[in-house]
Order: sequence, then C-alpha cells, then structure tokens
Amino acid sequence: MFCPNCGNKLMDGASFCSSCGAKKMSKTFDVCKTCGRELQEGAQYCINCGKSVGSESPEPMVERGLADSGSPESGTGLVGFSERYNSSEILSTAQKNKKFSMGCMWILVFVPLIGFPVAGLMVEEVPFGESLAIGGVIASVMLIVNVLALRKSKKPMWEGVVVHKYSKTKYEHRGGQDDNDRTYTEYTTVIKTEAGKTKTIVEKDSGRHMYDYLSVGDRVRFHPKFGSYEKYDKSKDRVIYCNVCSMMNPIQNDRCKRCNNLLFK
Repeated sequence: MFCPNCGNKLMDGASFCSSCGAKKMSKTFDVCKTCGRELQEGAQYCINCGKSVGSESPEPMVERGLADSGSPESGTGLVGFSERYNSSEILSTAQKNKKFSMGCMWILVFVPLIGFPVAGLMVEEVPFGESLAIGGVIASVMLIVNVLALRKSKKPMWEGVVVHKYSKTKYEHRGGQDDNDRTYTEYTTVIKTEAGKTKTIVEKDSGRHMYDYLSVGDRVRFHPKFGSYEKYDKSKDRVIYCNVCSMMNPIQNDRCKRCNNLLFK
C-alpha cells in the first residue's frame, strides 16, 4: 500500500504514513489523477498514461482519445501521420482487397469475352463474328482499366499540402431525349506534393467528402493501397475517415464502425 498524500510506501499494519503522517486509507487510489483511468490496488503507476500514482501535483485531466498527442513517429496521437498503415492487420486487409480486385478484374474480362460469343450463337440477328469482336474489344478495355488501377495501387505513398479548393457548376447531356440532361456541381481539391507535382481530388454533388474534410494549408498523405488520404493534424477534428472503406467515424473511435479496421490515428 502507498500513502495517498505523499506516495511513500506504507509498512504492513501501519495506520499512518511514516513520511508525512497522513492517515492510511482502506483503498489508496480509485482513479488516476491524470487520465481518469481506474487503478489496480497497490499500483505505483497508471497502466493507461504511465504517470506516477503518488504524484503530489498531477497533470491536468485530459479526455482519453481526444488529446492531441503524440509525435509524428509514434502514430498514436492526433497530430502526425499514423504508422498503422504498416501494421500486420492493415497489410493483411490490403492484401485481401488486392485479391478481391483481381478477382473482379478477371470476372469483368471473361464475362464479355464469353458472353457475347454465346449471345451470337443463340441470337440469329447477331452474327457470331460480330459478337466475338465486340466481346473481345470490351474485354480488352476492361483488362487495361483494371491493370492500370492495380499498377496505381503499387505506387509509393506521397505527401503534400492542400493549396487550393474550388467548385464549378457543370452541365451533362446523358443522351437520348432532350430532357435527359442534368446540372451538377464539381468540387476540386488541389494538392501540391513534396516532389512539386500537382494532384487533384475531384468529387461531385453530395460526394464531396475530401472537399469538406480538407482545408487549404492541410498537410496530407496519400495511401495508394487503399486510394485514400490521411490528414496530418487531426487534433481539431470531430471526425476521422477510415482509410480502408472511407467511412466517416467519430474522432474518438479507434476502429471503423463499418469495416472494423484500425483508423489511422
């Protein structure tokens, strides 16, 4: 047991502290004076924040999960890029996503490659040679698109700073009748990378997630394995986006409420 006043270790059976004379309590500490975490009986240090239980002048109480904390290297705080992108759990998720994407790619390639020739055999109005050619062209296009997407996911991470944001109203004619038109708003976020290149995030209408999340001057990191962005300073945010599934989460969350993957904090 330890003295609740000065932290001195008490002798077995002692009713008063031999150092400061304070009366012994039946239970020395209930919660940490620094972070509010419940303490185990006889603990000298808090297992949550590491502060000494017997400190005479404890640091101000901080709300767990909202402290701005941490150096960029630690990846445990809200200021600094997270190191969780390199955790075994996240790497495993990235590998699973890659396998799923490759499976979808081959499905999108083989469906038109097989489906159109089969349709040509079953439908008299469609010549077999023509259906075979159409299927081959579509399959080739899908293959190229998916290969480029997979190659993009293998590129290295990059970092940059948001330098500009703007929106523009656009008009789109979707073919067919004259009334099959629409007007939409396009939102663009411009990032200048450390290498001096310009990257843009283009979103439409209600899908303006990064446009609303990022501000001019924000430092960001792009994670190609998930095609998502991470903000360097999250200390003033109320939300954090999941880099795996892009779900918006309360900043207090440690895991995504939809996919249960670790949030990059």
